[in-house]
Amino acid sequence: MKSHLKYMIAIAVALSPLYATAADTESGMVTQVQGSASYASGQDKDKPIVSFMKVRAGDKLSLGKDAKLQLVYLKNGRQETWAGAEKLVVGAEQSTAANAANKPKVKTLPAIVLQQLSRAPAVVSDLKNRTGMIMVRSLPMVKMRELDKNYTDMRKEADEEDVTPELYLLAGLHELKLYRDMKPVLEDMRRRQPNNPEVLLVYQHYSELMNPTAPITPK
Repeated sequence: MKSHLKYMIAIAVALSPLYATAADTESGMVTQVQGSASYASGQDKDKPIVSFMKVRAGDKLSLGKDAKLQLVYLKNGRQETWAGAEKLVVGAEQSTAANAANKPKVKTLPAIVLQQLSRAPAVVSDLKNRTGMIMVRSLPMVKMRELDKNYTDMRKEADEEDVTPELYLLAGLHELKLYRDMKPVLEDMRRRQPNNPEVLLVYQHYSELMNPTAPITPK
């Protein structure tokens, strides 16, 4: 019995780093980045931070003087906006700054929004790499009303250049396969962040897919 217990404990100890790694993944998502900003994660060092990427606990973020970064934590809905030079360490529920006196602008996103929002990076990647789209003819009105209401509420509280509400709406439309309804959302994202290369790439490829006479850029 004792040997069996020791065996089970040994297995638990051996597997614990794997569970810890899984728990640390995808703590948050970058919804906006401007200026010089880089990150270090595992073997990756000094890599540029890009919009819509996910970060995990333990990642180190470096912001330049001209930087602005918006980060949403997927566990608790904490949205942080950092501006100016700073060194950050990503946590499970919030960031830690090297300069403790430097505080971000913080707001909390509704829990109902987080599940949909967490899909946004995969949606962006999917839209950039699609070769075709199957349209849905029937409109799921109940789901659309919920999406529209949540989006409207988020948009009222968001800054003008913040595209987090649009990411939420885009993920919802993607789930419902309402691809034609994505055009005004992508146009709005491009208007709010005209210098965001990720938004431009998604918009361009989406436009090619929705225009059957235009050639689709090979991926």
